Amino acid sequence: MAVHTLSATQRRHLKRLAHHLKPLLQLGKDGPSPQFLSQLAEQLAAHELLKMRVLNNCEFTAEEIETPIRRHGVAIVQKVGHIYTLFKQREKNSRVELPAK
Repeated sequence: MAVHTLSATQRRHLKRLAHHLKPLLQLGKDGPSPQFLSQLAEQLAAHELLKMRVLNNCEFTAEEIETPIRRHGVAIVQKVGHIYTLFKQREKNSRVELPAK
């Protein structure tokens, strides 16, 4: 699946929408395992925009975390400390209206 690229305007809009959100997922010592990626896909199908916390016991590098996530067509909106903001727009019935590029 192709990686969804975001323009600066779209990224700013998504950051604004995600500001009040609390992390829904936690990435621990197992890293981005197939079970974690399936749970991520379920949550993104339900919410489109979410935050994920990387726990201190996760020994994976940022690249090792981000590569499998991007491979599933998820856009990484931002990373602040141990918190990632992730976005994957639904093809039908999307609640997030992205501004034009």
